[in-house]
Amino acid sequence: MKKFAAAAIIPLCAGYLFAQQQSADRTETTTTKTTWNGTLVDAACRTTHTERKTTSTPDPNTTRTETTRTESVDCPATTTTTTFGLMTADGKYVRFDEPSNTRVIQVVKSHKDWKKFLDEKKPIKVNVIGTANGDVVVVETIKD
Repeated sequence: MKKFAAAAIIPLCAGYLFAQQQSADRTETTTTKTTWNGTLVDAACRTTHTERKTTSTPDPNTTRTETTRTESVDCPATTTTTTFGLMTADGKYVRFDEPSNTRVIQVVKSHKDWKKFLDEKKPIKVNVIGTANGDVVVVETIKD
């Protein structure tokens, strides 16, 4: 009788384990790679200034004058730049994440022409392939 019980329990346990493996959840994450073209800029130097001027008088018959001016200042990347961004031709600013900044520094220093452009404070036109992650881009490749 003991042999019969053991023989019956083994297939039962094997079936139970097989069923557990079949019901395991699979999670797949897909990321979309995007290509950006533009000029490499110093992210730490980039600022946007907005100036507003309002003129009004207590007299309701007078016209009120309001002037609004927005100015973006984009600094070219230099040899001392440690945080980078990309300014696209349509005026969109793309910021890189911290590991990407390290990668860009390595690529820029190893690229002979780009190093020369940095020394001369000339703009560097680049092609960036990466993935958007919130408000930053994770750079996969950067090239001219």
